Amino acid sequence: MSRPGGVKRSTVPTHLSAGIILVDEQGRILLEHRSDDPSIMFPGFWGITGGAAQGGESPEEAARREVLEETGLEVEEMRPFRVYQEEDASGLRYELHIFHAPLPPGEARPGEGQDLRLFSPPELPQLPLAYNHAEVLAEFLASDAYQGYQSAEAGASEGASGTDGDALALLEAELAAGKHWFLALLAAIGAWRSPSETVDGRRYDYLIDGEAFDWLLLAERLVELLDGRASEQERQTLLSSGRAPIDVEPQEFRRLIGEAKHQAYLNYLYGITVEEALQLAVEEEVHKERRCYTWLGREPVDEVAFQRIYGKGRGELVALFREERGLHQGDSLSFDDLKLFTYWLFKYRLRHCDRARVASDTRKALNQLAQLQRAARRRRAVGLP
Repeated sequence: MSRPGGVKRSTVPTHLSAGIILVDEQGRILLEHRSDDPSIMFPGFWGITGGAAQGGESPEEAARREVLEETGLEVEEMRPFRVYQEEDASGLRYELHIFHAPLPPGEARPGEGQDLRLFSPPELPQLPLAYNHAEVLAEFLASDAYQGYQSAEAGASEGASGTDGDALALLEAELAAGKHWFLALLAAIGAWRSPSETVDGRRYDYLIDGEAFDWLLLAERLVELLDGRASEQERQTLLSSGRAPIDVEPQEFRRLIGEAKHQAYLNYLYGITVEEALQLAVEEEVHKERRCYTWLGREPVDEVAFQRIYGKGRGELVALFREERGLHQGDSLSFDDLKLFTYWLFKYRLRHCDRARVASDTRKALNQLAQLQRAARRRRAVGLP
């Protein structure tokens, strides 16, 4: 399939490719296991079904033909999702058209790759995915388009999907067995499957960009089901600072939530929590400089901090983020969009900064985070919130 990347305008000839995200009745996605042939790109990786267009083909025609060749399935109704564009250093432009459709009836048989398999959303972050397919699938899972499939499966009802009934039942069973509510909560988190859901009109996105697990958001959702077992102070302390009401060793936390979720939790920790701490640390440096040197410019502090960290101002980076994600320019970022933007900034920094600079900035952020945690402990020691 086509090359990954962001959006750049060009008038040079375009290499066109297309793919279809096929979703079954359980919300799983069909992926192709690519050949191990070393002469192809991304041998042995998994990918969305699709490929390059032939002369004169439209994106829709190319997508249908490729899926038929790779799976033996004929797609009838499909809908456009997003177009990804990139221009490489030689000036060649790549354009990937992504569609989505219900998985057609019949048996899918591999026509080009090694295998075809259905994956649930929590399984996707663990796969080696070709090209920019991790990004594409993460955006699709977070979109209204995918939620339409989940709503159809659930009969358009809100609340926890049937796939998470086992997690909720486990929470009740652990509590009934006398387990501490926090341990029961972690066990339920480990059994949880949905990356997002809507409950009583509120949207919960637990998996940011398909990679970063916001476990405290899921804890916030589940703590409402504890029927008073957690005090208000315990709830607030957990949800505001992530401090557990009892001592739980890191290894036990990892075991209870599971290996995959723990790795995704680390992605969130470094990609969002630590990244926010880095921004705060540099903003404090700017404030300190301005207190010492009153003649320094009065450009907004966050703009200066972003310039130092990422080499571009915040406004320019927001515009680039919107363009790459296909978001409307000018609208304010929602709270969930801000999390996604922060994670995008983390990956942007990894791509554009040298390793020594990345390591130095990460140490600075971890020091800032440690300072914040020490300050919080001092407040608690004197009875402050």
